[in-house]
Amino acid sequence: MTIQKINPDTIAPPHGHTQVIVATGSKHVYISGQIAIDVDEKLLGEGDYETQGYHTVKNAYAAIAASGANPKDVVRMMVYVVDPTQENLEKLYGGLARATSEAGGSTTAMTLIGVVGLSTPGALVEADMTAITD
Repeated sequence: MTIQKINPDTIAPPHGHTQVIVATGSKHVYISGQIAIDVDEKLLGEGDYETQGYHTVKNAYAAIAASGANPKDVVRMMVYVVDPTQENLEKLYGGLARATSEAGGSTTAMTLIGVVGLSTPGALVEADMTAITD
């Protein structure tokens, strides 16, 4: 499997992500959206964007690992955020970066979408990932 990361000079420079990912491999892994809950379904970091971002991405990487893939195989991350103000996003990005660093991941293609709410009351962040291996 190979992953090529491209940041063209013809578009705005990325901040914490990669603009283009070209990946080859035979095994595609798609995980469902993850939120900041523990195995007992307790919400972690209520009201805290940084803590919820951290645990959300940790859960997403745990799902990736369960497939046999690893964080370096992730080619796309979608992040859904309730009330994406500048202040909230700065906190969120800190949590995302810390979880990615701890997992041994790296920048990837990413889209962040502001939403009115998520499926679990109190959840502020949800993320799903796609990985390609082999």
